[in-house]
Amino acid sequence: MMTPQPHGTGRSTLTLALLLGVGLTACGATGPAPPAHAPADALNVILVMTDDQGWGDLSLHGNPALQTPHLDQLASESVQLRHFYVHPVCTPTRAALMTGRQPQRTGAIDTYRGRAMMRPEEVTLAEALGAAGWETGLFGKWHLGDAPPMRPMDQGFRRSVVHRGGGIGQPSDPLGAEGRYTDPVLMNDGAPESFEGYCTDIYFQEAERWMAACSDAGRPFLCVITPNAPHTPLHDVPEELRSKYAAMELGPGRFAGEPGRQATFKDEDKLARLYAMIENIDVNMGQLSRFLEDAELADNTLLLFLCDNGPQGRRYNAGLRNAKGSVYEGGVRSPLFARWPGTLEPGIRTEGYAAHVDLFPTVLEACGALNEAPEDLDGISALALLRDEPGAAEASAARPLVIQWHRGDAPLHRHHAFVRLGNHKLVQATRPWDELEVPPAWDPELYDLAADPYEQQDLSGQRPEILQALSGTYDRWFDEVVGAGSRGAPHADRVRAYAPPHITLGGEPVVLTIQDWRPEAEERRGWGKNGRWRVTLDEPADLAMTLTAPRGKRITGASLVFTAESGEPLLEERWTAAGAPGRTLEGVIRGLPAQTPCSLRVTLDLESGEPRGPHQIEVRGTEGTPEESDG
Repeated sequence: MMTPQPHGTGRSTLTLALLLGVGLTACGATGPAPPAHAPADALNVILVMTDDQGWGDLSLHGNPALQTPHLDQLASESVQLRHFYVHPVCTPTRAALMTGRQPQRTGAIDTYRGRAMMRPEEVTLAEALGAAGWETGLFGKWHLGDAPPMRPMDQGFRRSVVHRGGGIGQPSDPLGAEGRYTDPVLMNDGAPESFEGYCTDIYFQEAERWMAACSDAGRPFLCVITPNAPHTPLHDVPEELRSKYAAMELGPGRFAGEPGRQATFKDEDKLARLYAMIENIDVNMGQLSRFLEDAELADNTLLLFLCDNGPQGRRYNAGLRNAKGSVYEGGVRSPLFARWPGTLEPGIRTEGYAAHVDLFPTVLEACGALNEAPEDLDGISALALLRDEPGAAEASAARPLVIQWHRGDAPLHRHHAFVRLGNHKLVQATRPWDELEVPPAWDPELYDLAADPYEQQDLSGQRPEILQALSGTYDRWFDEVVGAGSRGAPHADRVRAYAPPHITLGGEPVVLTIQDWRPEAEERRGWGKNGRWRVTLDEPADLAMTLTAPRGKRITGASLVFTAESGEPLLEERWTAAGAPGRTLEGVIRGLPAQTPCSLRVTLDLESGEPRGPHQIEVRGTEGTPEESDG
């Protein structure tokens, strides 16, 4: 089994002396050294993106209970874009942010069931800046693939400390460390390691250590900090802050009287826990600012702050309509704070708009590295908008912005999307959780966000010419991004075009989890009871496998089937437990042809009598057979 190694990091404050004690090796721990041709005064970039923090989860935005003084201070020192857009859920936002391309182009279209794996050929911001001489680090949530060749270290990040899957408390958690926000097991440059402290604190601490080492070595850096907070579950939150908010009145009446949509969130204990997690982020943002000042990095650092989608649940959202998962403003509007002292004049930009895809070229332009950008970006640099250059707001508002997301194995025409052009916004608000096989009826709404920022007055019946124009914009976007033939293609063909990337086996240890399998076709909701992983053996090797059953289940046997892309079986094995049934079963696969893309389906025979897929599989290239193996 992959055994995590301890890594002590716990602290309440981090001194500069401690930080500068970290050697150069910590600056770029994995991958080849980047070329050393970055300018001596090259700009540092820090990008902080929180998880499920909504527009209204800031005291700056009128929240009467939540206290975020450090984020409020950052906002006062930054350009604030009043209209900045992300996807309604996290993986598509992360793919767009990392590539500057619509997630439908990258394959990372949803959050689980093999749909949150970004195609490895995509060029990430880390790869682009790394090629230009920047050090690159990621700390927190990745959610674009846990196995090679899709991990952060495979996609340009020379340093990474991340959790697996879509969050701590999900099926991809390391065994024995399930649900641990405090003292978690994280992937430290790809290897499981035990850390001390609260997860959000750890991400910021590790990021600050690494940035200090880069600074000490005279290296510019891209530092991406993406805490998995305030994402659920909420069982393990900073207790002192939880107690603070638990003592407050947090019922809907506390948030009444605001314009727009009213908060309907009634679970005060849950809200206290969410606010504790958010204020903990705020505390860490204050520490980050102090670190930059103490290390004399603040003046030469572009610091960006945003959220990945709207809030989970109908809590206070400053009157914006709906929440996470929705294409109304409450699900897709994010704050964007951009601080670059001496270059960006602080202030609120109320005209124009930008989106997650725009940050890729924005950062490259700010760093003088636009020549490293791929030619096929969807994003457009927002640097002129941030600088408040003449005509920049008007230019941004003249560009159509389309965002679409829904559950399902492939993008579906007319299923849950919005189009914004100027002040007008078309909203096709279907039920995004429904996994449809045929497009829903086209019944969009139309809003004028300048006159109606809370989307309360549908103008579709009054302005049919605008509705028709924006409908045409959406159709052209879909044909370009998803494919001109996708609208009328059979469901099976569309799904085939969005099959997950292949996971590489045979080299370093790999853990297959139900995060990345594609469940059986008849299971349309949830993680599924069994599924298939798409895999390929890199080089000829035997594969030692440890199958782990769902918690509380014991294995009596298992069948393993590798199937070629053509549907023909490549290899089938039957394993039987030699002794008393336990939660794990080990064996060795021999004879799987290398460089042959295939799928793997494993069915466990459980003592309870039900057939079911494994919870996780650890796969290791080996020349021998484990002593316990009876396969």
